[in-house]
Amino acid sequence: MLNNILSIIWIALIICIFYFWKKKPNKRYMWASIIGVIVLTFLIGSLPQNKQSNKTNDVETAASSNFTSGSNNSASSSKQSHSSSKAKKESSSKPKRNRIQIMILKHRAKGLELGTSKSTVEKKLGKPDQDNGQMLLYDDFNLYFEKGKLVGGDLPAIQKKVDKKVAKEKEQRKEEQSRLTGYAQAFGRKPVDTIQSMPSVYTSDHVEDNMVYTWHPDDSPMLVRVDSPNNFTTVYKYDKNGKHHALGTTLYQGRTIYQKQSNNNGYDY
Repeated sequence: MLNNILSIIWIALIICIFYFWKKKPNKRYMWASIIGVIVLTFLIGSLPQNKQSNKTNDVETAASSNFTSGSNNSASSSKQSHSSSKAKKESSSKPKRNRIQIMILKHRAKGLELGTSKSTVEKKLGKPDQDNGQMLLYDDFNLYFEKGKLVGGDLPAIQKKVDKKVAKEKEQRKEEQSRLTGYAQAFGRKPVDTIQSMPSVYTSDHVEDNMVYTWHPDDSPMLVRVDSPNNFTTVYKYDKNGKHHALGTTLYQGRTIYQKQSNNNGYDY
């Protein structure tokens, strides 16, 4: 009850301060009101019921803080426990091998050929320590796969096979290019009358002002020969995505030969 009365008086004094400051200036009454507000503020704060209320709030705040801290500690402890158990599980799932077992494992891995299926590798080497889909981990070496086939690995013996395969493929491409260039030269230097006399081997067509011939050797891509009106011959590698949906890499260029040339004895050569 006393608290309510003092609060009403405190509000009235606040109003008096503004009244004697703005509406009807009177410094004496204004300062008296200010002093009254200060005194009432301390008086209201010193009442027993207000002190008890403050203590209650402090206790509730402390309890809430302790509860939050306890919850965080519990959650943190739970996460640490989960991580620890997960690490222990992964560690326990990884097979422990001695030196002899590791030596035998690597010896078996050395015998793997590129292109071996993933399932066959697992049959020969056993269950991997880790399987990432495109990679199998065994002890301290990895094996790599593409479309379920072995394509490489960390072991020197496997890498040596990869290097050998790459070198072989490079040599094959070089040989194929050399052979294709030879075919293109022979096709470009072949007389027109010879080409036109063999429709089962060569196809011919008149495209705009050019004569276009095609030839598909048994072991090479198709070749396209274009004879222009200015007696110039160009041989291309066929490419459906190239110029005119047919002309790819240029393989030969030279003067157009129309007929077989004869030597002094009258024989063709």
